[in-house]
Amino acid sequence: AGGALQTARGYGARLMGKLKGKRELTVDDTVLRLLALRQQQLMVALDHRGHAAQDSIRLGQLDEKTWRQGKLPEPLVRARAHPQWSTLNPGAKPNQAQRQEQLEALVQQL
Repeated sequence: AGGALQTARGYGARLMGKLKGKRELTVDDTVLRLLALRQQQLMVALDHRGHAAQDSIRLGQLDEKTWRQGKLPEPLVRARAHPQWSTLNPGAKPNQAQRQEQLEALVQQL
């Protein structure tokens, strides 16, 4: 009964959104993988960059196997189920404890 109620809540919110003219957009796993790889490359480049550097950032190579194959990290999978966590959405709730836990778990994995 609890599982059915939770499912009804999720689909009920989507159905109400459709009735109000709203759409829910999600990104494919390959897009998430690409964004994660690019973000990691940028973080490595910025970490090795000097304070007064003025030259262009050059992105290096990373171990891409972990992102190209296998499942997405569990925190990303959980975040997909909670669109209200995204600060891109109106009425976002970025300070929820569950969101912070998943964010910290993802940081540890990266």
